[in-house]
Amino acid sequence: MKKKNSIALLLLLTPCIARPSCCRCDDCSDEDYTSQSFMFARPLSQNLSAIQSGWHNIIHDRHGDGLAAIQVVGLFQQSMYHEKTAQYFLFNNKKCLHVAGDNAQTTNTRDIRAEWLGLPDNFSGTFTIDPRQRQVGFLIEYNQLLRRFFTSDLFDRFWISLSLPIVAVENDIQLNQFDILNRGTGGEAPKDIVEAFQQKEWCYAKIGEKRSKLEMSHIRLALGSTYMSENNFQLAYYSHFTFATADRDPAHYLFDAVVGPNGHFGMGAGVNMQIVLTYDTDPVDVCFYLDIEHTFLIRRNQMRTVDLLHKPWSRYLLLNRIDRGPDLKIPAVNVLTMKFKVRPYSMVDFGFGFRIKKGELELELGYGIWGKGDEKLDELICPFPTIYGIAGKSEPGDTKPRTANLSTINTLEYTADEEVADPNQTFVPILESDLDLHSGISRSVINHRVHLSLSSKHEGKKIDGTFGAGFFYELPQRNSSLKQWGLWGKVAASF
Repeated sequence: MKKKNSIALLLLLTPCIARPSCCRCDDCSDEDYTSQSFMFARPLSQNLSAIQSGWHNIIHDRHGDGLAAIQVVGLFQQSMYHEKTAQYFLFNNKKCLHVAGDNAQTTNTRDIRAEWLGLPDNFSGTFTIDPRQRQVGFLIEYNQLLRRFFTSDLFDRFWISLSLPIVAVENDIQLNQFDILNRGTGGEAPKDIVEAFQQKEWCYAKIGEKRSKLEMSHIRLALGSTYMSENNFQLAYYSHFTFATADRDPAHYLFDAVVGPNGHFGMGAGVNMQIVLTYDTDPVDVCFYLDIEHTFLIRRNQMRTVDLLHKPWSRYLLLNRIDRGPDLKIPAVNVLTMKFKVRPYSMVDFGFGFRIKKGELELELGYGIWGKGDEKLDELICPFPTIYGIAGKSEPGDTKPRTANLSTINTLEYTADEEVADPNQTFVPILESDLDLHSGISRSVINHRVHLSLSSKHEGKKIDGTFGAGFFYELPQRNSSLKQWGLWGKVAASF
């Protein structure tokens, strides 16, 4: 009867989780994203395939006196070239951008006006990016059956677990420039594109430097119950709480290194299922398994860089202040990077596949999806001051700063009132309603993952042990995440 109930529950749940619950109707198109200032790639420890491989046999079927189990998992993942990843950070779905000054010969084909970056008016050059990420670390997980400490039947099937992932992340946006003409003369002004995107005056959204971080990602506490573990039939449910320990992205660099859930606390639940597809008399056991885990992340204040509405990359313009002199130019990144209340919503990790068992060996072949929804910037922590405007060229006799409100990253353009060469011209300020909040969020992600693993379990009188290794390949459905591959190895024991 238990086996029939578990199969029925599996069939009922499968249609509900075949598609990540974080995918909302407005996220279901195949359109790629562009001109984003923040990407949240899948954390190293968010990999159900690696965590459960071999471990499910230990925690759901243990014989030691201590009724405890522990596993240590070494994890590695490396991103690969994906032609659409650069478009996520660049704009107009382009893979490279052309920078040219007002007096350059290639002004008609430019994407970025050189003067906005502090480069000469006759400068010309092109650049591209190829964002890459490497994550390496290990996870320690301890699992304890509660009946070791409580005699009541209420705690007979319940267990608690504690996991600690320690992760090193290295992000390299790989800024490359070429076809450079008329470099700057140096000094405090940048000479080329690489120097322009790493100016000392810029406090945020710099581009080019390799970024790395090593931290404990988070502390995760789970409470679960194994409802059935008999003759390779398994059914377990758990709830978990995530306490972030790694720091948040400070937004100093585009594609900065982020460890774990980016400082967000979370809570969620998961289900592990396995049914046998073969008869007891067959020499090899073939099992179908299904794992799903949902994590809801709590909103938190974070620094994010945004653009102006309908003006991609306007974060790299120059601004004037209404209360300052006409020649004082302020990098827009210093103004358009602000503290927001960020809602990250949910992450879902879902996987299914087949386990082939022969004696002590278990071969696992599976497919999985990791997904998340669009973030939302709820509100500014401090109101946006209406004292800044897009900087125009100062004219002789100006005593107040001049604005060029129609300008984009490609052009310098004035309204009719702003073109008047009058020191008392109209100053057009940037309003809070002009901010494009969508440019500063991490966009929705659906990653498809296939994996292959091999594990071996050895039963002793007091200690059961297992060791194993696996490989995965992951492909994003959109350009909001990374194409990558990875490896893992583990040792685990119950005692």
